[in-house]
Amino acid sequence: MQTESQIDKIAVTDIGSNTIRTVVYGIRGSAIRKLYSERDYTGLLDYVRDGRLSDEGIEHLCSVLGHMGRFCALCGCGTPNAFSTAALRSVVNRADVFSAVYGRTGIRIRLLSAEGEMQCDCAGLLRAGVTEGYAFDLGGGSCQLFSFGPDGLREGVSLPFGCLSIGRHFVRQGLFPTHEEARAVRRFVRGMLEEHLPRFAGAGMDRIYAMGGTARAAAKVRRALYPETADTGETLLECDRLRDFVKRARKDEGGTVALLRRVTPGRMSTLVPGILAMETILRYCGCGTLRVMPVGVREGFLWTHLLPTPAP
Repeated sequence: MQTESQIDKIAVTDIGSNTIRTVVYGIRGSAIRKLYSERDYTGLLDYVRDGRLSDEGIEHLCSVLGHMGRFCALCGCGTPNAFSTAALRSVVNRADVFSAVYGRTGIRIRLLSAEGEMQCDCAGLLRAGVTEGYAFDLGGGSCQLFSFGPDGLREGVSLPFGCLSIGRHFVRQGLFPTHEEARAVRRFVRGMLEEHLPRFAGAGMDRIYAMGGTARAAAKVRRALYPETADTGETLLECDRLRDFVKRARKDEGGTVALLRRVTPGRMSTLVPGILAMETILRYCGCGTLRVMPVGVREGFLWTHLLPTPAP
């Protein structure tokens, strides 16, 4: 039997608009599994001013990635393979950002295009054994919504909203959206869907596959609230349950704060806006349930760019 020291290790760092996360994977033959992970709720989107990542934001990014590099060294693997999606895709000074990061940390950042991000999401789903359907990956600054099949990506778009950007633009009066703010979020998300993906309206699929930290955090909250209905083998979130949680947050802010502090403290201000977006996507597509997937863009990046292997 191989010991951990005999397992090859590779690290992937995902630089998102809300979080920066590093996962160290162990590789044994054709088997890959997560060994360690480290996460920082950086909130890079809050450092963007007039389309530029501020000097403070660059400094913070370098500090976090420096920490990630030291974390990988402690885990016994080399420099992390870093990539960024919407967090740095639209900033006009990204060349300066990349140069500063490399000079300070020795980490090179690969920028994924919107289509490249969807391709990685799709690769993650196929590798997980899902061969066909509709899926979305809701991040901090963007949302990839697409259809896919055994041949890969079919149709999709990167929508210009995420849990962090929605909260930043619509939630003004407190920690959680008011009734009117929630209605404004739903109108905005539906408008984006109608503009960019009219053919997805009322598609009526059985379920949508959901990826990303927001969906996984919502699943944790569901398990905390309804432990008697916990699924075995997969995690399902019903549209009505999502709406119920939004109402709960509005009516019992103190209880919701206590729940989130216990279950998913880093998403205190972004989870409810994200749930509003997910609920609107489900209703727009005529679907009552989403399945939260344990894979996402990181695993897709690993299998597409670092360890390209055919899906099972």
